[in-house]
Amino acid sequence: MRTQRTAAERWPGWAAWALAIGLFMALWLYCADLFPWAADYPKSLRIPAARWITAVTKWLLNDATFGIFTFSEFTRFIAALLDVPYRFVLSLISTGFLRGEGSQAVQILPPLSWVAVIGCGAILGQRAGGRRLAALVVGCLAFVLVFGQWQSAMVTLASILVAVPLGVAGGLLMGILAFRNPWFERAIRPVLDLMQTIPVFAYLVPILILFGFGPTAAVVATLIYAMPPMTRITELALRRVPSELIDLGHMVGCTRRQMMWRVMVPASKDALMVGVNQVIMLSLNMVIIASMIGAGGLGYEVLAALRRLDIGTGIEAGLAIVALAIALDRLSQALARRASAQHHATEQPKGLFAAHPYTMAAVLLVIATGIAGLAVPAG
Repeated sequence: MRTQRTAAERWPGWAAWALAIGLFMALWLYCADLFPWAADYPKSLRIPAARWITAVTKWLLNDATFGIFTFSEFTRFIAALLDVPYRFVLSLISTGFLRGEGSQAVQILPPLSWVAVIGCGAILGQRAGGRRLAALVVGCLAFVLVFGQWQSAMVTLASILVAVPLGVAGGLLMGILAFRNPWFERAIRPVLDLMQTIPVFAYLVPILILFGFGPTAAVVATLIYAMPPMTRITELALRRVPSELIDLGHMVGCTRRQMMWRVMVPASKDALMVGVNQVIMLSLNMVIIASMIGAGGLGYEVLAALRRLDIGTGIEAGLAIVALAIALDRLSQALARRASAQHHATEQPKGLFAAHPYTMAAVLLVIATGIAGLAVPAG
């Protein structure tokens, strides 16, 4: 009795592979002639995302309105608000306080001298962490000075002194909202993912269009780049607060606000300082890219050296950025540790000089160097 052969016996495996390879070669050689629609992806099926984004941007600039004011006026208002603290800090440490604009500007008050800035940094370091930290801050600032990057470093420092507090405060508040409201956490998660993954150059153009060319637009770009890590770290740190501390807060009758700011945030201090460190480092990392939209400072020096292929100047400016990063990071860490230790202080010294010796020393140093600068101007 004959048995029926299986499919594998009737059709060997090598024959199937030969047929597949033959079909592949035929499609490779003759597909463009026989099936042109399969060889070239039809342009009609492509999503015109670039045209849509451009149309939305033009609509926001020209037609979008909130009734009382337009969207363009709203973004320019935000830029004007950010410009106020930036101009104050820049005038204080770099340009001096000016009256007028451009070449017609007249200096009313000179900026702090390099002696005053380094001295105030030493005083702040001494107050926060002792002699070693004071010596480190002096060394970092002196390094910037002796390499001729002082003016550019002060412009960069002005941007950082504005962007870092805003980034830390904004990230902290968003992280607290995400911790308290699950719906907000779900809504903000894809936004944070986009802020961290979209290349910086991709959103420099819309920021430039919406906020104008200049250091204020660079501060906005820095906030977008540096705020997401602080938000994520804040939410994660609050979720990891030990339940025993929360139960203790409920037992002593803490309100919701007291529970957050008196119990959970202090308990998360170490993790939150990691977020502060990330904001500082990412902000300093952003200064080079932000120089393309008018940030100036050390970032512009690096960018100009790159265009000229000037290796020495580029490395000098890069090392100056590193020196600023080290000084700001160590100062922020030490000030956070000191702030947490001051919660246990019970007695407050009497008298202005006794209660605030470091502040008064800094004020006297600024006054003394200012008078000396007027009496013996720099040559």
